Amino acid sequence: MPAPHHSKDTPVMRQFLEIKSQHPDALLMFRMGDFYEMFFEDAVTAAAVLDIALTSRDKDVEDPVPMAGVPYHALGGYLRTLVERGMKVAICEQMETPEEARRRKGPNIVHREVVRVVTPGALLDEEHLRSGEPNFLAAVVAEGERPGAVGLSLLDISSGEFVVIEADDGPTAQAELARFGPREILADPALHPWLTEVLGPEAPRLEPATEAPAKPMLRRVAGMADEAGVGLSPRTSRAAAMVLAYAEATQPGQTLLLHRLRRHEPAAHLVLDETSIRNLELLRTLRDGSRKGSLLWAIDRTQTSMGARTLRAWLVAPSRDLEVIRARHDGIEALLSEPGLRGELQSRLKDVRDVVRLAARARLGTVTPRELGALRASLAALPALARLVAELAQRRTDGRLPALLDLGDDLLPDVHDDLARTLVDDPPAHGRDGGMIRDGADPELDEQRRLRDGGREALAAIETRERERTAIPSLKVQHNRVFGYFLEVPKAHLSRVPKDYVRKQTLAGAERYVTEELAGHEAKVLGAQAQALVREQALFLELRGRVSAAGERLCRVGERLAVLDVLCGLAEVAARHDYCRPELCAEPVLRIEQGRHPVVERMLGAGCFVPNDTRLRAQGAAPDEARLWLVTGPNMGGKSTVMRQVALVVILAQMGAYVPAATATVGLCDRVFTRVGAADDLGRGDSTFMVEMRETAHILAHASSQSLVLLDEIGRGTATFDGLSLAWAIAEHLHDQVGCRTMFATHYHELCALETTLAGVHNVHVTVHEQRGRIVFLHQVQPGPAGRSYGIQVGRLAGLPARVLRRAGRILERLEADPHAAGAPQLDLFTPRVDPMAPDDAPEDAPKDHGPVRARLGGSSGLDPAAHDVLSALERLDPDDLSPRQAHDQLRALVDRLRGGA
Repeated sequence: MPAPHHSKDTPVMRQFLEIKSQHPDALLMFRMGDFYEMFFEDAVTAAAVLDIALTSRDKDVEDPVPMAGVPYHALGGYLRTLVERGMKVAICEQMETPEEARRRKGPNIVHREVVRVVTPGALLDEEHLRSGEPNFLAAVVAEGERPGAVGLSLLDISSGEFVVIEADDGPTAQAELARFGPREILADPALHPWLTEVLGPEAPRLEPATEAPAKPMLRRVAGMADEAGVGLSPRTSRAAAMVLAYAEATQPGQTLLLHRLRRHEPAAHLVLDETSIRNLELLRTLRDGSRKGSLLWAIDRTQTSMGARTLRAWLVAPSRDLEVIRARHDGIEALLSEPGLRGELQSRLKDVRDVVRLAARARLGTVTPRELGALRASLAALPALARLVAELAQRRTDGRLPALLDLGDDLLPDVHDDLARTLVDDPPAHGRDGGMIRDGADPELDEQRRLRDGGREALAAIETRERERTAIPSLKVQHNRVFGYFLEVPKAHLSRVPKDYVRKQTLAGAERYVTEELAGHEAKVLGAQAQALVREQALFLELRGRVSAAGERLCRVGERLAVLDVLCGLAEVAARHDYCRPELCAEPVLRIEQGRHPVVERMLGAGCFVPNDTRLRAQGAAPDEARLWLVTGPNMGGKSTVMRQVALVVILAQMGAYVPAATATVGLCDRVFTRVGAADDLGRGDSTFMVEMRETAHILAHASSQSLVLLDEIGRGTATFDGLSLAWAIAEHLHDQVGCRTMFATHYHELCALETTLAGVHNVHVTVHEQRGRIVFLHQVQPGPAGRSYGIQVGRLAGLPARVLRRAGRILERLEADPHAAGAPQLDLFTPRVDPMAPDDAPEDAPKDHGPVRARLGGSSGLDPAAHDVLSALERLDPDDLSPRQAHDQLRALVDRLRGGA
C-alpha cells in the first residue's frame, strides 16, 4: 500500500485530530506506547517550553507533521513545567493494549481517551502542589467592565474545599481574590481587563467563561447550598456552578470530593487587601519574594501540610468574632501549660500525611498504593494523639478540654484496619506491576500467586515422580527466563532418559529437557501470573473505592488534625519567644506594652530587639491615648518597623495567636491599611507617586472608625509644598472624618504643628544619640517631635563621599540660617553652582566675597596678587581628596607662588 501524501491522513493522526478538536485550547499529550507524543502546533510549543527535540512524523511524505514527545515515566516533571507556564494540558491515554485492539471487531487502532485535563487551578498530584498552600480555581460573575456587586466561588480540587463569597463591590472582590490567591480564574472575557488591572502583572491564568452554567448544575449547587444552610444570590450561584462545571470537566469520568459548600463572609474577617498583604510581608518578603523573612515563616511551627494551609488561611483572614478568637487563644493556653505533652503531640503529628488531599485523590482515582500506605500510617497515629489530648484534659483543673483540641469520636479505625489487612507493609509507587496486596488478603489471589510462583509443591511432586520413573537420583526441575521450566539430567545418566523427554539445551556436564506435563504446568504458571496481576489490580481498585467512600469522614478528621497542629505550633512559638495572650475587645482601643516585631526579632536573635509601647484609641478622649500618632525621626531609625509591628500584633491577635509583647489589649479592627514603601509599577505604567496616591485614595475611601491605618512618608514623591499640603490634608481627614487608629510617619516636620490644633494627634519620635556629627539609632519611641532629620548623618553611614557630605552640610547651614529658605523656589537642576556662603542678591559689579578664610584676614584688601591667588587656590582645595604626595606637591607649588610674588 503506498504511503499517504499527507501524514495527517493516517488513522492515528485522524484519531489525534478528532480528540484535539474536543480540547482546542489545551496542549494534547497523546499516549503512544512508552511516550506521550504531541503533534502540529502543540509539538512546536512543547518543544520550545520543555527544551526537547522537535522532529516530524513520516518524514518521507509530502507534508510531514511536526512531532515532539516525552517518556511516559517522566511525565510529572514535564507536566509541572507546562503548568507553571500557565498552560492547559490534556492527558490522552491508551484505554486498551494493541493486542486487545487487534482481537476486537472493527478498526484495530488502539482506543484512546482524555482522562484528565491539567490546568493551574486543577492540580492533583503531590509533586505539582505546594503542600502548605491551597490551590484554588476561582469563578467571577459580575456585570459591566467596572463591576459593582460580584459573585465569587473558589474550589480546591485537591482538598475538596468549596467556598462562595458575596462581594458588595469591586474592591471587596479584589481583596478576597488576594486573600485566597487562586491559581486560575474563570470569568467573562469582558471582565479580564479589570481583573488584570486589579490583580497586577502577575495575575493568575484567566480562562474565558462565556456560557451560563446549565440548569442541572445550578440545581445541584442550590441543593448543596440548602444542605449547608448557605443563602446564595443568583450571581454567586452562577459562579459556584461555573467553577464546579469547569472542575468536573477536567476530571472526565470521575467524581470530585466536595467536603461541603462554605460561605465566606468578608464582614466576619479582618480585611487585608493585596497591598497590605504585600507591604506587611505576611506571606512573602518584598525584597525577593521568598517565604523566609515573612510573618508566616516566623510563626509556622506546624508539622503537617494540612496544618500549614490552615495557618495560612487564619493569617490572611483574621477573625472579627470574639468567640472564635478566644476559642483559639484557649487552645493555645491549654497547650502552653503542658510543654511535655505539647512536644509529644508535635512529635506524633510528624507521622501524619495530608489526609485531606489523599482522600481527594482516592475519590478522583489517582491515589497510588504508596499514598494509601501513607494514609494507613496517618490513621495509625490517631489513637496515640487522642490519648495525649485526653491526658491534657485530665491534667487541667476543670478537667475540660478546649473544643478546638478535640479530635472527635470518629478516628476511622475501620478504614485503617482495611488498609492494614489489604496493603503490603511497603507498597510500590504505582500499581501497574502489582506487588501491593498483602498475602492472605484474598484466597483467589493467593492461589494464583502459588501457581505464578511455580507451585513449589507441584514442582516437587513432578521432580520426585520423574526420579522414581527414570531411576536418576540427581534429576532436578529448574527454571530460567530463557527456557522457562525444564528437567536437568547429568551426562552420566543420559542413557536412562525416557523417549518422551524433549531436549531443550546441551551443557558441558548436563542436558536439559522438557516434558508435556512440565510445559502444561508452565502454561498454568504464566496464565496465573497475568491473572494474579489482574486480580491484584481489581482488589486495589476496590480498596481505593472503600477509601473514597470514607472521603468526607477523612476530611473531617483532617480538619481537626490541622487545627490541633496549628494550635500546637502557635503555642510553641509563644513559649520560645515569650509571647503573651492578648485581650480582645469590641472597644476601638490599641494598647501594647513592650511590643516587638516578630520577624525582625527572629532575625536579630533573642534580646536584641528594642521593644516599644503603643497607645491608640479611635475617637480617643483619654489624654494619653491619641487616635493619630505622628511619627518623626531619621531614616533607618525604626519608624517603619514600629508601624509594621503594631499592624502585625493586631493581625496575630485577631487570627487567634499570641503576640510579641508584654501585654496587649486589641480592639477589633475591620481593616488594616498600609501605605508603607513605594516603587514604580511598570506593569501598570504608574510612577511611584501615582502608586502612592492610588493606594492612599483607596484607604480614604474605605477606612472606617474601626480600621487601623499605617501611612509612611505620604507626599514625598512630588514637590515639597505639594507633598506637604497633601500630607497635611490627609492627616486632617483621617483625624476629623474617619476617626480611626492611625500611625503617620513623616519627614515633614511642619506636620508636627497638628498636635496643637487637633486634639487626637500626638507627636512621637524614634530616638537617636548624636556625638561629634555621628549618630547611633536607639530605636526607642518617645513623646514629642524629632529635633531634626539627621539625613546627612545617615548619608555618612551609607558611605556617601566626604566631599558630598561637606557640601550638603554647607547648603543645610545656609538653608537653616535663612528664614526665607523654605519659601524660596525649588533649586533648578541647571542653575550654576554657587558658594553656600555667598549672598543670593549680590549685584554683578559688587566686590567678590572670598570666603571665610579671607574674612578672618579682614577681606582681600591689602593683599598682593600672589597672596590673593594662593588664598583662592587654598579655598578650592579639598584635603580629603589629596594623597600625601599630592598634598606635598600642592604645598610646594603654593610656597613657590608666594615667594615668586614676593
